[in-house]
Amino acid sequence: MKKILLVIMILSMVLSGCKSSDGLGATDNDDSISENVTEDVYENDPSSSEISNPELEDESAYEMPSLPDLDFEGMTFKDDGYEIVEYKSLSDGDTANFKVGGMTMACRFLAIDTPETSGNSGLQPWALAAKAYTQNALENAEVIILEKDLESDIVDDYGRLLAWIWVDGKLLNYQLVEEGLAWVKYLYGDYKYNPVMITLESKVQKTKVKIWGEDDPNYDYDDTVREVSIEEAKAMQTGSTVTIRGVVTNYIGQNAFITDGTASVYIYANKYNYGALDDIGTEIELTGKIIEYNGLMEVSSIVDKKITVISEGNEVVPTDVTIDEIGEDIEGDLIRLTDVTIERVHLADGGGYDIVVYGDEGYTSIRIDKYLEDYPDPEILEKGMVIDVVGSVGQYMENYQVMICNSDAITFK
Repeated sequence: MKKILLVIMILSMVLSGCKSSDGLGATDNDDSISENVTEDVYENDPSSSEISNPELEDESAYEMPSLPDLDFEGMTFKDDGYEIVEYKSLSDGDTANFKVGGMTMACRFLAIDTPETSGNSGLQPWALAAKAYTQNALENAEVIILEKDLESDIVDDYGRLLAWIWVDGKLLNYQLVEEGLAWVKYLYGDYKYNPVMITLESKVQKTKVKIWGEDDPNYDYDDTVREVSIEEAKAMQTGSTVTIRGVVTNYIGQNAFITDGTASVYIYANKYNYGALDDIGTEIELTGKIIEYNGLMEVSSIVDKKITVISEGNEVVPTDVTIDEIGEDIEGDLIRLTDVTIERVHLADGGGYDIVVYGDEGYTSIRIDKYLEDYPDPEILEKGMVIDVVGSVGQYMENYQVMICNSDAITFK
């Protein structure tokens, strides 16, 4: 514990002696698809630690708060108001999953809101930058502490914890606002840091940085609808609106993969039930926006919630590949792996699990999504079993995976 306190004290001393504007952001999208934003996506590095707002000179009115001098070891969020947690994954710029009290729980960052990466509003400017900033901070953190606010509910209507997020002695909620990647919002109580957050936002707004006036260099502001092939769509800028058509090759819950022969892409239904997406072999046409979610290219925000059926009963045949061929070139494609061996089954706290398999060419993961109607029982899977698998190539963070439709996708040898 002394080591943790020493790290926080040193970081606090460094913070008081220099200007810093690390910041994090979020959205309300909770998806089964993994999340990754690569560093080279951005022309302006969203994880830069240098002050981007030189007009913010009078720091006394909005100086970053500091953690109290407490021994946080053994404290719990619910009973003591603080807890050292483990970062697990990111949903969006203002929502992350942490291991809290032995359980993985979603946590919504208190009093802020970042641009949406998806959902009803679709991809918004600066959303991916906010998400990348948060991801960078949490993945590289030495110590993460959640702080409960006595004037706030513990959880929101979606069952997510509501908390102030301290990353190596710095308040992440504050940093996201300071960076111009989040608004101060949802102040449903007299929260502990309201005054400093409100004053900070007022100062940042005047600089017209990022969400307050700058164009996002990685967002397509042109609403022109382009009718393109899937291959062309995947090469376009995030935020672009496209009309594509393709044949459904695989479905994951309410979402699906489609292909037109040039490439394949994931269609995110945003919890809307499109009957055409769970009918393999159906050729469809739709208009939506290009986004990248946890590394996986998607088409979401389907215009007018309209998917047109072009034809039905088209033949769908998986491509036989080896593990070492799984990668960006065939992302979204329906494939078959033959004679791979189960190494282990990795169960996730939030539902769903991964089967780690290997062959002569290396290892990969078979993703069993929690939304599958026909859910393969993990109890029947044992190390050393040899299987064939049919699924679509997905991506979670830096890792590619095979996403299956149902238990029939796995054949035991």
